[in-house]
Amino acid sequence: MVGQSPLQLIESPLAVIGFNALFNDLANIDQVEASLYRGDCLTASSPLNASFSDLYKQCANRVVESNNLTAQQIAVIVINANNSENSKEVIDEVIEGAAQAHFSYETVAHLDEALNRSAQIIKNNGHIAVLIITASLSTQTHNVSQSTISFDEHFDGYASLQGAACLLLSCESFVQENNSVCYSTITNMTTGEHADIEAIIAQSLKTESLSGEEINALEVSACINNQLNELEQKALITAYSAFNGGKKLTTAISCQKSVLGDNGALSELMGLIHSVISLQQRYRPAVKGWDSPSVALLDQWVDSPFYLFNQAAPVFPTISGKARINALSLMTVHTYSHLLLSEPLGNAVHQNGFNHNSKQSLFIVGAENEADLLIKLTQVMEQLTIGKKLKTFAKKLYADRADCVYKVVLIAESIEELQKELQLSLIGVKTAFAKNSDWKTPKGSYFTSQPEKDAKTAFLYPGIGATYVGLGRDLFHLFPEIYPSVIALADNIGASLKDELLNPRSVVSLGFKELKQLDLELRNSLANIAECGVGYACVFTKIFEQVFKLKADFACGYSMGEVSMFAALGCWQTPGLMSARLANSDTFNHQLSSELRAIRKLWNLPDIKDGEFEQIWETYSIKGSAEQVNASIKADERVYVTIVNTPDSLTIGGFPEDCLKVIKRLGVRAMPLNMANAIHSEPAYQEYDKMLALYSMSVTERIQTKMISSSCYLPIPQLEKAIAVSIAKCLCQSVDFPRLINTLADKGSKVFIEMGAGRSLCSWTDKILKTNAIDNNRVNENHVNENHINENHISVPVNAKGTDDQLTYARAAAKLVSFGVDINLESFFSGSLLVQVN
Repeated sequence: MVGQSPLQLIESPLAVIGFNALFNDLANIDQVEASLYRGDCLTASSPLNASFSDLYKQCANRVVESNNLTAQQIAVIVINANNSENSKEVIDEVIEGAAQAHFSYETVAHLDEALNRSAQIIKNNGHIAVLIITASLSTQTHNVSQSTISFDEHFDGYASLQGAACLLLSCESFVQENNSVCYSTITNMTTGEHADIEAIIAQSLKTESLSGEEINALEVSACINNQLNELEQKALITAYSAFNGGKKLTTAISCQKSVLGDNGALSELMGLIHSVISLQQRYRPAVKGWDSPSVALLDQWVDSPFYLFNQAAPVFPTISGKARINALSLMTVHTYSHLLLSEPLGNAVHQNGFNHNSKQSLFIVGAENEADLLIKLTQVMEQLTIGKKLKTFAKKLYADRADCVYKVVLIAESIEELQKELQLSLIGVKTAFAKNSDWKTPKGSYFTSQPEKDAKTAFLYPGIGATYVGLGRDLFHLFPEIYPSVIALADNIGASLKDELLNPRSVVSLGFKELKQLDLELRNSLANIAECGVGYACVFTKIFEQVFKLKADFACGYSMGEVSMFAALGCWQTPGLMSARLANSDTFNHQLSSELRAIRKLWNLPDIKDGEFEQIWETYSIKGSAEQVNASIKADERVYVTIVNTPDSLTIGGFPEDCLKVIKRLGVRAMPLNMANAIHSEPAYQEYDKMLALYSMSVTERIQTKMISSSCYLPIPQLEKAIAVSIAKCLCQSVDFPRLINTLADKGSKVFIEMGAGRSLCSWTDKILKTNAIDNNRVNENHVNENHINENHISVPVNAKGTDDQLTYARAAAKLVSFGVDINLESFFSGSLLVQVN
């Protein structure tokens, strides 16, 4: 390569039609991918007691079998085959029991050579697929505590692990002939010397007519060698900046070494596989322990197109409709290569095994009565042994389940944790039967002694105030089934879901203070949180309807949750229009929020410039009843009861000084909510006609769910005018949430699922129905004949800030299953990245 210009070594696209990997304690690609997505350092706790040949067979067989191929259809290339076991005879048996040898076999030193040879083999014979495979069985394994990379100022080394990986490549015609699945396409690989890295990257991008901003994520080598490390950083920053037109924060940096460590040739191949998976699975990977670039290069990083996430985040279709592109920066000892990968076009579901392979497992134990249930729990306890595979055990219990009256659902991520949950359940189940109550643990295991198989279900749509930075970032990976229907909601679903606000980009890790400030800025933009709240209400609803196969009998919305309800349940023909209307709404951008011009006009206050802040409105949460508070507000005070949350707690809003006078008069403590918007108050009626127009949209055919209005507390006809009037009135009047919940309870609802951020509605629902039960017991003791609202119910949150989404949904499933609600749990017990070819 000395003295040569950069070479484009891949002339025709190479289709990636399969991949697999295994490492210490990770048995397959689905477990490896789950670990890469979460971003935690993998530790070499269990050595791989296997030979190279065994590792090759274990790794390759699944890929070959999933593609339904024979040995003679596959050429094998082994990277860094410097071990005596790596003989041709061993490799010929990669497919166990193969009657014929592989098409060909050879060894190379590095990934760039393997890809170059693959391209040549496939060019000469389009009926052949090429399997690139490598392994590491180093006995010098070690662990590190921080999952970061050598670009980090505080980097202190990589882990060293054992493992194997393989990648299966073919041409496009082979994909069609064999009905294979193309996970992504390698469209370009340009290679040269270290001295020419900038030119190599420039030629690679220029060949594909790409700008730097069109690269979704860049997988880097981040070598431990300081000289190579700095060389790669500087070249990437310079080359990408030249192709990016001065734009910043457009390309995510990723590196599998932060999780899997530095394992020589195995890391080279895993870098490519990581890039393929994140592209096909539609997310931007994280470097979880990332802090900041080195001080010497910080300014260059800040001015670059790059950013890093500490947690993986979803990626949505480009506005242009073009395929997303990932890149791989491949640094070897002597050469540098820049690879470009293109995603498969289309919006099909890309299945995975992330939920199944996540940390938590569900263990369902059922019986017809208390005695049998306790016996079964004891039997499960006796079956636990050290080394037992929890996922397999959980799946067996699920497969053996019967339609029993009583079900205990345990959540655990280790044998020790399951033993603890089981011990607690033996006591908790007895208590629950004795008290006609439920039992739950801090982990989320759940049992109720009062299941209601035919209970009515109500979806509760919360207001917009609970939206926060980081909301919903794992949902599309946990439940890939929802992707096509969600992106169909709007032309630019990323903008509608406020991707850049919820997943802020930075080259320096954002600390608690920075994230808190971003949360505050988000909450102070009524239009942004309204649009985002509506979008994620649709996401949460589609998870329950499409994944869990559960549809609501009733629904209601709290505050602007009423808008979310109509959009999420599919009442409007084009719900995406609502996102655009909210984003451009003068009512929510300037009149009732931000500058609060409608309020200024009403109160004869001078106007201010767009974006200028002057606090003339604050919202406070206080204790007290609506009657008590209204009685304390004087006629000349600009204070309004905006929302009644429970019989003894509510919010007031208005001019801050007047609000504080009322609060002092009441003698109660108040918590300011930092929400300067004037909805749910008399002044909001100034914008009533504009809101009517805003929410008037063509409706779909009538849905089955009965929707209850928070303005009249009656079912809303699915008519354009009726919906618009209901929402406009709701946003101009005080909300009485207890009345809403009592209306749903009177209609038979006993399962309440909160379709939004937080669990406030669940907490308030529990308190409202408990208060009703206490009041009804008093009434019954006095022999007064009134309708009795049964307190037997469950409330189920689907999002909790600071709690892993997978654990939140495991807890939700545990409650619903034990209560007797029929939901589809398949995603907890099965699923894989690899698609079986028929």
